[in-house]
Amino acid sequence: MKTSLIIPAYNEEKGLPLVIEDYLDKVDEIIVVDDGSTDRTFEVAKKYAKKYDVKIYKHETNKGKVAALRTGVEHATGEIIIFTDADYTYPAKYVPEFVKEIEKGADLVLGSRLKNIKNMPFLNRIGNRIFSLLATYIGCINITDSQTGYRAFKRDMFDKLNVNAKGLEFETKMTVRAAKHGYKIVEIPIEYRERVGKSKLRPIRDGIKMFFALCSVAYSETSLLAKMIMIPSLFFILIGLITGSISIYEKIVFGVLSHEYYPILTTFLILIAIQLISIGLIIDYLTKKLDRIEERLSK
Repeated sequence: MKTSLIIPAYNEEKGLPLVIEDYLDKVDEIIVVDDGSTDRTFEVAKKYAKKYDVKIYKHETNKGKVAALRTGVEHATGEIIIFTDADYTYPAKYVPEFVKEIEKGADLVLGSRLKNIKNMPFLNRIGNRIFSLLATYIGCINITDSQTGYRAFKRDMFDKLNVNAKGLEFETKMTVRAAKHGYKIVEIPIEYRERVGKSKLRPIRDGIKMFFALCSVAYSETSLLAKMIMIPSLFFILIGLITGSISIYEKIVFGVLSHEYYPILTTFLILIAIQLISIGLIIDYLTKKLDRIEERLSK
């Protein structure tokens, strides 16, 4: 089966050459998508396009990693698509294992970074654990790294899934939808190297993005019953944030609280919200489990 490697790149002039050279003898086709880089990423890609059979495509503006991946998939000719990053964190040596698993019947193979998690930024580590827990509950699968950017899959599966996501939730949504559609998912432990080049991680901005991405996955991939239970939690979270903010402001500015019960109320509201979300996810998980049992019994 022909393999196509997609490398989305945004300001990765240092890491990209190492990645291309690492994968050259491991795949049949390499596609680099420059996502509006402002450094020499595109020039580096053109150099390798001339020297080797590397295909390059360029976005005039920065559209985001997911848009770059989609551009790559649109131009790929292989039956097996492989995603990797341009920062040299994912070793090419695992490609034969990925392909072997797909040839044995897997539809989606994930490279789990738990083997060397110390090289993963702390915020990513926390977010990844939460995303993976969500994927386990929503997709009824045991996944340790749903957010990994190193994955291989059958081209026809990707086309059928139609993953309508543009941000951080893309990888988890893809994994969850594959599970819900009955595709076979396999995880392979991989080494995760320290990135080459400057990190683009911004803790506050990315933390906010991660929160909304989690909400997006939880809402879009759960059943109607679970949504009806979880939606009221947003009201409790909002009121809790308001009362909590007032308490913090008064303590910092005035040194005393005019509403002494606000901290207790804030804690109470947040706990209610967490319980509602947990109940919704548990109900959704059990519902999907029962549906799968019924499907097996009916066969």
